[in-house]
Amino acid sequence: MKYYFIFLKRLFVITYLSIKMYSLSVQRRKQNLIYLSNISLYKFYWLKSNIKNKLYILFISSLLLFSASAKGQNLFHIIVDYHYNLGLNEKGYHYSYYRGDWKMYGKSLHVSALYDFSPKLSLGAGMGLDRYENPGYNTFPIFLTGQYFPMTGNFTNNYLFTDLGYAIGNEEHFNQGWLWDLGIGYRKMFKKHFGLNFQLGYNLKQIKDIPFYVFHENANNNNEYDITYIGKKNSIRHSITIGIGLIF
Repeated sequence: MKYYFIFLKRLFVITYLSIKMYSLSVQRRKQNLIYLSNISLYKFYWLKSNIKNKLYILFISSLLLFSASAKGQNLFHIIVDYHYNLGLNEKGYHYSYYRGDWKMYGKSLHVSALYDFSPKLSLGAGMGLDRYENPGYNTFPIFLTGQYFPMTGNFTNNYLFTDLGYAIGNEEHFNQGWLWDLGIGYRKMFKKHFGLNFQLGYNLKQIKDIPFYVFHENANNNNEYDITYIGKKNSIRHSITIGIGLIF
C-alpha cells in the first residue's frame, strides 16, 4: 500500500505545479497585453495556444514520471484519457441552454493512478484539465475514481466506472465546482503495463461563480440597453462523454 500513497503524493504535487504554471503564464500574458495592439491577431492566438501547449507538456511529463515508477508494480496502473464531452444542456440562474440552441461541447485530458484491490475492483485518484465551450469554462478537477468488472468469460475486460471530485484553482483562471461521471468502459491490454482504454458515459459538471448580467431596454432609447450586474451564480452542465486513453 505504500506505493499507492507515493502515487497520490506525486499526483497532488503535479497538480500544484500545473496550477502554478498556468497562473504565472496568465499573469505574464496580462503584462504583455499592452503590446498586443502592435501585433497581428494571429500572433495573439499563437501566444494563447503556446501557453496551453506548455501546460499539456507538463501534464504529459507527469504521466511519464508515474508510468516509469509503476512498471515494477503489477497492481498499479496509470491511465491517461482524452474525452470529448457532447453537451446536452446547461441550467443556471434564470436561464437554460440546450443543444438545439447552442452547439455545446468540451474536451478534457485526465491522468489517474489506480490500484487493483481485486480482479474485479480498481480504485484510485486522478486530476485533469477540462475545457467547455458555448459557453466557455476552464476547470482543473481532482477526483476519486473506481472501476468495477462484474462480468466473466469473454467479457472480463468490460467494466463500470465512476468519478467523483471537485474542480479547484484560482477563480480568475479556473471555475470551481463538483463533478460526477458514470458509465461503461473497456480495457484492451497488450502487456502488463500497456493497453487501450475506452469509455462511454454521462458527465455532470457544476460551474461555480459565473458573473451574471441582466440587460434592460433603455427607457429613453429603444435601440440601447442598460446592463445590471447581478452577481456570481452557479450552473449545472450535462454531457455525454466519450473517451479513449492509454494504460501504463
